[in-house]
Amino acid sequence: MAESPLYHRIESDSQSAEDAKNQIDTQEIWGTLPRHSNSSHIPKVKAYTDALPLAINGKEKQKGIEFTTNVEPDKGGRPNKPTWSGEREGVRNEEGEDGEMYAKIKVQVKFCNQLDEVWVADE
Repeated sequence: MAESPLYHRIESDSQSAEDAKNQIDTQEIWGTLPRHSNSSHIPKVKAYTDALPLAINGKEKQKGIEFTTNVEPDKGGRPNKPTWSGEREGVRNEEGEDGEMYAKIKVQVKFCNQLDEVWVADE
């Protein structure tokens, strides 16, 4: 069986250290509605393909999280920017405690350097 592709999310307003801790604890990634006013009204999990890129210093990775998932990304998406959305196998949509709708997928978190200590999955 082929190994699942590696994806990442870079630390940002929508990928905080608290989010990373929750992602490690739940082994889930959540996504909300796109932030652009003319975008879709469907919540999406958003990521980038491959490992975290190097930071400006060229010596360490940018802060973020790396993960794999058995859930196929949406078809027809942008190259290197996969999304997961819709009511389909592996993607579920639920209302959060804040009343916002979220798309959620199960993942296997592999690496995270957003916390006080670097977190690496046990293989």
